[in-house]
Amino acid sequence: MATFVVLAKWTEKSFATMQDAAAVAEEVKKLVKDLGAEIKGWYLLMGQYDEMCILEAPDAETIAKIAILLSAKYGGRTETLRAFSEAEALKLFAGLK
Repeated sequence: MATFVVLAKWTEKSFATMQDAAAVAEEVKKLVKDLGAEIKGWYLLMGQYDEMCILEAPDAETIAKIAILLSAKYGGRTETLRAFSEAEALKLFAGLK
């Protein structure tokens, strides 16, 4: 499974869903799991972004589908980064000469 970091900026639509944040969180967890991914961590942020979610998924297409579905339903704008573990990075660096 690959690791992805999704950074999100909330919109007015996003804030409107905060009234029942616990229910939304459970729905998001279910959707992510049903699509074959796993949430490894979720953080509320201060600064340029409002939240960060760290996910593991089989591929980028899965993460794109999750981001599209959640943005359509709850609003928000996302930036997604592919994250490489130390072991993965060392394999990449080993191929450089």
